[in-house]
Amino acid sequence: MNRIQDTDKIWSKEAEAATLGSMIIDPKCIGQILPVIDAKSFFLEEHQTIFGALISLYLDNVAIDAIILRTKLKQLNELDKVGGVEYIGKLMDSVASSANAIYYAEVVRDRKHFRDINRAIEKIRKVPDEPIEVSEMVEKIQSLALGMEQTQPQEYLTFEDDAERIENEQDGGASYIPTGIRNIDNIISGFGRGELIIVAGRPESGKSALSLQIAMNISRRGLAIVFFTLEMPGRSLIQRALRQESASSLKKLDIILYGNADTPSKQAAFIKLRKQTHKVDVIVVDYLQLMNAGGKSENRVQEITSISRQLKLAAVAEDIPIIALSQLNREVTNRENHRPRLSDLRESGAIEQDADIVMLLHREDVYRRVENPGAEQDGRVEVIIAKSRRGRKGRTGIAELVFIDEQVKFENLLHGADYYG
Repeated sequence: MNRIQDTDKIWSKEAEAATLGSMIIDPKCIGQILPVIDAKSFFLEEHQTIFGALISLYLDNVAIDAIILRTKLKQLNELDKVGGVEYIGKLMDSVASSANAIYYAEVVRDRKHFRDINRAIEKIRKVPDEPIEVSEMVEKIQSLALGMEQTQPQEYLTFEDDAERIENEQDGGASYIPTGIRNIDNIISGFGRGELIIVAGRPESGKSALSLQIAMNISRRGLAIVFFTLEMPGRSLIQRALRQESASSLKKLDIILYGNADTPSKQAAFIKLRKQTHKVDVIVVDYLQLMNAGGKSENRVQEITSISRQLKLAAVAEDIPIIALSQLNREVTNRENHRPRLSDLRESGAIEQDADIVMLLHREDVYRRVENPGAEQDGRVEVIIAKSRRGRKGRTGIAELVFIDEQVKFENLLHGADYYG
């Protein structure tokens, strides 16, 4: 492979020209270049323009050559600005073939990352001079540092090559991580990569207990869990787990409890650090309303909206499920049967919008206990799958469970999966 001899870390004119030249003489390589760079990866504005025109033609399924590119740039009133027909010819002459197109694109990408790093460093240097609290400075620096990390190549799929494969995976449940609770898995099959799963309920409904039990079940399959415990100390969660299993059994579970991450940026930083030495397969956040966005927000609804959006983006970026617990508003308690609805998600409709799956917990005996402490408690729990964003396979329904108070554990109610979606 021919290596580009360029000592300038800011940008490489040769790499940019070679990338564009490869795309013009062999448009088939564009599909491989697309996941690596975008128009902003180029340093020269004229190169950004030419790249954008090539991508536009490619996405429109237009056969690409120098003449068609010239026509496209002329339609955009950009041909003279990029150097005219002569410059397009120079780009084509800069490479003999497209054999090294990906390498050239990676050089362009790396130079862009170096420019991003320099800009971030300059911004970080100015943070101590800002009239803000030290804690806000730390948050801002963390955010800037995370923002200059390299992004992972995007996954490009086609209906022709991938639709049947993905359908077969879903039919066999291969894409999903089972919760280990049969009546729930009978409805949703489990959690998928990149999904944001909301587990919502009123206080004492069992949100933390259910999420802990699911985390333990998943970890038994050899998967690694990061559990951000904001409501309850990690020690208390371990004490709960010990009511179900012995310490020797729990030692085999790959679960880390972390309580010092109440913002999306802190959680992201911890995940990045954890992944340097360990794998991370599933994240649990207990719970969403105890988080803050890490910056100034006009109101709490706007802040929750930002947190919800960042959790969904994190799930996609890390390509793993994120299970986020959430409170339901008080309107549930005023309802005759107390059964929750999607509209009861507290403080923001964005939670429902961002979530791929919403599970609402309903325990009628909790309300009976308040109204009549001497009333019989049957432990029955409804896990209402109120939303499942999986197309025709996205079933909703009610999984009926029983809560065993002594063990702080949920069990399946016999024949307790009643589909209605």
